[in-house]
Amino acid sequence: MAANFTPERAAAIERALVDHVARRAPRTKHKTWAAGLLLTGALAGAGASAGAFAATGMLQPPDAPVAQHPEGQPTPDLPDPVAAPEGTIPGSSIISLLGEEPVSLTIDSATEVSLQDRPAEATHARVTITPTRPGALSWGTDPGGNNPTAAWTSADFSKEGPAATWQDLALDTSVDTLYLDPLEFAGVVTVQYVAHLPTVLATNDRGQTYGTTGSAEGKPDLIEVEATNGKLGYVYREELDKATGETAAQDFTTPQDALEWQEENRGKTHTLPVYLSDGTSQIGEFHIGSP
Repeated sequence: MAANFTPERAAAIERALVDHVARRAPRTKHKTWAAGLLLTGALAGAGASAGAFAATGMLQPPDAPVAQHPEGQPTPDLPDPVAAPEGTIPGSSIISLLGEEPVSLTIDSATEVSLQDRPAEATHARVTITPTRPGALSWGTDPGGNNPTAAWTSADFSKEGPAATWQDLALDTSVDTLYLDPLEFAGVVTVQYVAHLPTVLATNDRGQTYGTTGSAEGKPDLIEVEATNGKLGYVYREELDKATGETAAQDFTTPQDALEWQEENRGKTHTLPVYLSDGTSQIGEFHIGSP
């Protein structure tokens, strides 16, 4: 999957998100400002497809353990990590579907879905969104509206329709409802309970960790991505954080700082080398560009 938006689509998405935030501003205890860039290629193990734009407004420090959720966010009771079996990205989760058939709903207005009657072993609710009409949809478990948002334009609709977008939402004892808040959106939302079994990061002969960013151990030295040539490989964490603005964001003190950084990088494309897990054998490139 690849996030490669045209300027027109990026502008439409931005307008939809601004309108949506104006309608329902999230309540948050943290000041977090992100300067977003677009990826050509894809971070492996991403929770949502690049067919939509997910906005969480959160930037993790480079060494922050991913499993330590921001204050007020659900923290699932996960089992101890295991070694990643063959075919599984180190640091990602082994996911098992739970329960009976998933629940599907047609959504075109604000809707609340009860998550109380769920399997005891469920750690997440997989929410899959298939739009039938352009618009934006906020979905999540925060009643205050601090939830991810996705937007679709008419350009996303082909004869086959736009690709479904999905995300696994963490569950704990504080979570009992899924909130769906559309803006000119219509589509089908499916909820399936799943259980995540985390895996540990792997280490190469040079002592560098590699895998995905979803590990409780924090970000690895080498983060798995899909290169522009379709090959799976790794980029260095420091190079990725610098290109996406995450390194710069550590010094942001106001939203204006993020906007200025984004403007300075508008139109620029950063090309990162993609390596095998040894961190030295290059097999492709990963592009990051600003609309």
